[in-house]
Amino acid sequence: MRDTLKIFLAKVRLDDTAAVKSLLLPIQEYGNLAKMLSERQSGFSYAYEEESCLGRFIASNGVTAISFSVTRVTRQEAESIAQECESIAVWDMYAIRKAADRALGASIKRVQ
Repeated sequence: MRDTLKIFLAKVRLDDTAAVKSLLLPIQEYGNLAKMLSERQSGFSYAYEEESCLGRFIASNGVTAISFSVTRVTRQEAESIAQECESIAVWDMYAIRKAADRALGASIKRVQ
């Protein structure tokens, strides 16, 4: 069993350009993601930051985008979380925590 994970959550309206930019800023290769958000498409994407061992996951319903970051994960763990997220129908903190828990079998700590 691993240490407690931390999940950071942010939600933005897609018509708030500054908020969308701040959501994308930490993601190095976000070309397809930026297109999805600027065109207000529904979808899901994720990125992994090797240096910080951080998985970033973003889902959009075409009106808002929810972004969550999971700390201290490997690339493979981030991929497992992303696979679990594919089955989420309604995006909220509870669904994200459950997906990460299923993927990692970990205790998840909510950080506000």
